[in-house]
Amino acid sequence: MPFTQLLCARLKKIPRQQFMIQQKLKLSPELKTLLKNCDEIWIAVAMVSDRGFDFIQSNINENAKQNYLIGVGLPTSPRVLEKLKDLNQSSNFLTKIYHKPNELFHPKVYVIRHEETLISLVGSGNCTIGGFENNIEVSVKTDDQTFCNGQLKWFNALFKHSKSITDDFLNSYRLLFEKRKERMKKDRKEIEMIFSQENSNTNLDEIDFENQFFKKEHFDAFSHPKPWDYSDKTNQERKSVRNKLYKLNDLILPKIKEKKWDIHEHYSFDDIVSSAVHGHYTSDELGGIWLHYGRNKNAIKAYGNDQTPLDYMRLQVIIHNDNIGIWNRIGKDNGSRIDRDNLKQKLKTDENYRKLLFGSLNKLPSGYFIRLNDEKRFVNEFENEGQLTEFLLLDDYRYYFIIGIEYAPNNPKLSETKIADTVITDFGLLYPTYKMIKHNLGY
Repeated sequence: MPFTQLLCARLKKIPRQQFMIQQKLKLSPELKTLLKNCDEIWIAVAMVSDRGFDFIQSNINENAKQNYLIGVGLPTSPRVLEKLKDLNQSSNFLTKIYHKPNELFHPKVYVIRHEETLISLVGSGNCTIGGFENNIEVSVKTDDQTFCNGQLKWFNALFKHSKSITDDFLNSYRLLFEKRKERMKKDRKEIEMIFSQENSNTNLDEIDFENQFFKKEHFDAFSHPKPWDYSDKTNQERKSVRNKLYKLNDLILPKIKEKKWDIHEHYSFDDIVSSAVHGHYTSDELGGIWLHYGRNKNAIKAYGNDQTPLDYMRLQVIIHNDNIGIWNRIGKDNGSRIDRDNLKQKLKTDENYRKLLFGSLNKLPSGYFIRLNDEKRFVNEFENEGQLTEFLLLDDYRYYFIIGIEYAPNNPKLSETKIADTVITDFGLLYPTYKMIKHNLGY
């Protein structure tokens, strides 16, 4: 029987009027209220993420004592563990790692004390934004003091026999953590392959493409399982998409030149649009084709004769099975290190730069997002430059880094008569971020 059912069964044996018991589907609003004036919290969870830990710290009474018992069977963030190791030096933090051979530490328990009263939240939500807000979770909240004290006894018994966070542990954990994230990413992609059609909210058969620049067959060229298909038939479908993007380039490029923006098409005609067939420079999943603009040839070769536009940031239009993306693609996986390092260095050292970048992103309309380390956050989620900076400094080169917006296939802005102006408008909004992040030799 699941733990929450066992808990409910245990609580129902006590007359209801003696205590409160509630089912909670979202932990975030409940935690915000309870953390504000709490005196102490005990958290025993299988996983803690950067954003989950930040959520606790942003909402908790700054004088509250915090106790953590954390598992590493799931990919708890090494950054959080490092922070907690350092915070263990203060009187307000106690943290240990629970690990026993052949045992997976898998609880999700939050016990919160206000003065002499305890409240327990027990359920399925880890200390992550997914566990607090985004996932489908269920928890039980109770102020039954007998039950809450029982949870504390359980916590303390395990805590006594758990391990401290040491530098040696962190050094080993960081190395293995990166490999585990890669394995989990691969697992997610395999599941997405199986359910790719179900995961899409777009039914191409229900869309009227009569006046749209891209037609049904262009989006359908990336439907499951075609991204992994090497056949001539599927290659021809993707080549048709590629030819359409060349036509879009004919509409866009004159407008870019009119704007006198310092962005340029690829110096090799064949590479103005990305490949339609699997090859050395494509991934196993060819799920989209893009048209891009960035540094000119001289600017790229100034970094070395072996350098290509693939190594640098660019503005691009990309088509997938269910959307058109208009992006400042700062970096692909394992790419654009020079531009990404430039951004990190400025964020770390230049307060005025942080404010200017926040201001530039804050001006972007609703719908614009930042995708970083496989996490997507809308730009209007960031309340100040500090929050934005902290998020951007998490950039991991092994993942895509994108600022942009995406449109559904039937959006009127993608019509034959409007698509070029739409792209130019969005490029105009993204161009300030391009200029601010772009590395300049000698600057």
